[in-house]
Parts: sequence; C-alpha cells; structure tokens
Amino acid sequence: MSDVYSSFVLLGYVTIVHLFLVNIVLGIAIFIPILEYIYLKRKDNDIKEIAKRMFKVMVVIDLFAGVWATWITVFLAGFWPLLTFYATTVLFIPITISLIGILISLPSIGVYWFTWEKINEKLHFLIGIILAIGTTMVPIGFNMIFSFINDPVGLNQALQNNDLYAVFANPLYPEFTLHRIFGALTLVSLLYTGIFLYRYWKTGQEVYRKGAGIFIYASLPIILVESILGAIYAMELNINSGYIASSVLGPFYSQNYSGSLFPVFMVFMILVFLLWIILFYLLYAYNKNLKSLKLSLSLSILSLVTLPLGEFINDYSRYPYFIVTGNTGIPASDFFNNIMNISTGWVIVSVVVSVILAGVFSYYLYQILLKEKYSE
Repeated sequence: MSDVYSSFVLLGYVTIVHLFLVNIVLGIAIFIPILEYIYLKRKDNDIKEIAKRMFKVMVVIDLFAGVWATWITVFLAGFWPLLTFYATTVLFIPITISLIGILISLPSIGVYWFTWEKINEKLHFLIGIILAIGTTMVPIGFNMIFSFINDPVGLNQALQNNDLYAVFANPLYPEFTLHRIFGALTLVSLLYTGIFLYRYWKTGQEVYRKGAGIFIYASLPIILVESILGAIYAMELNINSGYIASSVLGPFYSQNYSGSLFPVFMVFMILVFLLWIILFYLLYAYNKNLKSLKLSLSLSILSLVTLPLGEFINDYSRYPYFIVTGNTGIPASDFFNNIMNISTGWVIVSVVVSVILAGVFSYYLYQILLKEKYSE
C-alpha cells in the first residue's frame, strides 16, 4: 500500500465518519425548532419532551463529531498541505460561511439548552431557529469543497484575477448542497421513525406514538425530495464530472465507462429501495396498529448504513485523482506531502483505535435511544 493511497484512505475514512455524524446533528438541529413550533401550537408536553431528548442526543453526537473534525484537520495539514492551501485560498468565501455558521451554532446550543423553560417560549423558539440556521450554514459552505474537487469551477479566476466568488458558478454546487441537507433530514427522520415505532410497540407509551406519527409522515416527502435531488446530482455528474460518473454509473454513463464502483452503487440503490418499501409498510402498520419491532429497527439500521455508503461512493470514485476535471483529473500524488512516510501498520492502528472509540460511542447511543437510559 503506497503512502499516497494510505493517506487517501485515512482521510476518506475520517471524512466519511465525520460527515455521518454531522449529518445527524444537522438533521436534528433542523427538526428541533419544528418540534418546538408544534409544541407551541398544540401545548403538548409530550412533543416538548421529544424535542428535549433529541437535543441531548444532538449535543453528544456534535461533541464526538468535533473529534473527527480535528483528525481531518491534522490529516489535511500533515498529508495534504497543497490541497489545504487551495481549499483555504480559492474556497475562502464558502469556508468563511461555514465558520460563521459554527460561530452561530455553538453558542446557540448552550443558550438554547440553559434557557429552556426559563424565558418566554416564543423567544426560546427563535433561538432554536437561529441554531438551525447556523448549523445549516456549515454544510452550505463546506459542500463547496466537495463540489470543487468534483469540478474545479472558479480555480483560474481565483488564482489569476483574485475572483473568490467565481466558485459559486459551479453547476454541481446547488444540487449537491441540497442533496446533502435533505440527506441529513432523511437520515434523521427515518432513524427516529424506526426508534419511536420500536419504543411505542414495545412500551405502549403515548409519547412514542406521537413521535412516530410526526416522523413517519415527515419521512415520506423528505425521502421523495432526496431521491429526486440524488437523480439530478447524478445527471449533473454525467455532464460535468465524467470520471466520477463513469466509475459510479457504469453502463448508465453516456460515454465510455469503467464502472469500478458500479456494483457498490447498485447495492446502495437496493438499500434505498428497501428504505422505501419498509417505510411504506411501517406507515401501514402504524395506521392499523400492527406491531413490527424487527422492521422498525431495520429501518433505523438501514438509514444509518445507507448514508455512509453513499459518501464512500462519492469520495472513493475519484481515485487516483483528487481533483477531477471532466474525464481525467489532477492525481492525488500531486497534493501529497512526500516527506511523510505512512506504513500500512499506521493505517491499521488508526482504523482499529477509531473503531473501538466508535463502538463505545455506538453502545452509549444505543443505551440512550433504545434503552432510554440517561434520559433525565
């Protein structure tokens, strides 16, 4: 395993895990003010309790996601300094948008929690909206990085004319950003649909029935929009990023194709299809009060698996290039810090340590979400 490939794998691994976590944070952050709005309209304390429990989960995940963000920063600075240079110069404006979002969201988390039931309810709801806006600004900015390395629009204008706004003309950016945001909403809505249905059918508590009702009906339009955005993004890749499209779409690519990731992409599509089928059945079971504990858990588990697999396909499909330019690209080796020596052993140790940490974290979430421990 070469140093370039090893560092590419490590960066990809920590990036996928980080994106997985922050997508859960983003989805919950958007749903929190929606739930509080429902509470304000209905004056239903069960809805407020749902929002509180979800908020606690969001805080824990956000803290853990921050650890992985630190790893990404270290890997970029140490292994990919030239790529870091381009990201912080050419993409200065979108990165600044993300940093402003972080500066808004982090204080809002503390203010939102410590003012719960201590200030006017409408003012507290407004703080929740500010939290959601700040959290959403983060992917609005950072998703430009992924759009840029798929199609480096604005590179020459930035380096030659100091035009840092030219990157926003990237045709992949709008669809990809919306695709990511609705992907987060899809993940969270399906995850909590399964969890609340499982808890309701297991305990019969009314709070879980209400939560299941909200999320199962929210999931249907959200996953529909996400599926449409995914199809549009695939078509944009077909036009503007031929190398990735050929690797992922295989025989569905309009020109010559390699199809190296096409089998993985088909597995991904099967998982999406299963999510649709299980969701429709659970909607039927919910309305008919037919218990299906295994399928409710299956929906939550599949939602947690499908998003990281999609991220893997999107990220790995560019190799051996880092920045893709049509049907070719700039090799990853051109951005690599050749002073670094990364053995296969370091890769294995890094993955093993992170898997152990992720295992402990997953067990903790399991205790919170399904066993209802530490909920007070």
